[in-house]
Amino acid sequence: MTDHKILKLFADRDERAIAAAQTQYGKGCYQIAFRVLESKEDAEEAVNDMWLRVWNTIPPAQPENLFAYLSAAAKNCAIDKLSRRNTVKRGSGERPAALDELAECIPADDDPEASVDAKMLRAAVSAFLDSISADARTIFVERYTRLTPVAEIAEKFGVSQSKVKITLMRVRKKLKTYLKKEGWI
Repeated sequence: MTDHKILKLFADRDERAIAAAQTQYGKGCYQIAFRVLESKEDAEEAVNDMWLRVWNTIPPAQPENLFAYLSAAAKNCAIDKLSRRNTVKRGSGERPAALDELAECIPADDDPEASVDAKMLRAAVSAFLDSISADARTIFVERYTRLTPVAEIAEKFGVSQSKVKITLMRVRKKLKTYLKKEGWI
């Protein structure tokens, strides 16, 4: 089923929307949640939370890219679950470390209803990513969208972990400069 048809089912408040989206994108959402939580049960619970959150936000949200929207929702639900699970400091694992690395570049959004600002920020980050090399962009997306550990990225692309870390540091620095220039920071 196409994204357009799935979004139409959501708009019509048809419960088949969740089943269709789950068939199409459920495995990818689960993988994202699992990478954050490192627990099968917690990942399943986070994905279930994500489906409820998506049901409650579409409409009014009308995502242009359904998988990107679901991925972000899965990641956010997993992070929420991780925060609840780890009431102590939130930097103990590989996945939270990736999110902490990005925190210095991207301003926090304490109001989840600020979808216009979020869309504009996504567009700014997307424009920035279009301006960097394909290799740097791929490494950045692997780390910060898919939450892939540095060691896996290095292995996947046949480069050293040091090269991946340096590339990520340089891209974050450029992103921060870009977002400052664009008025986001």
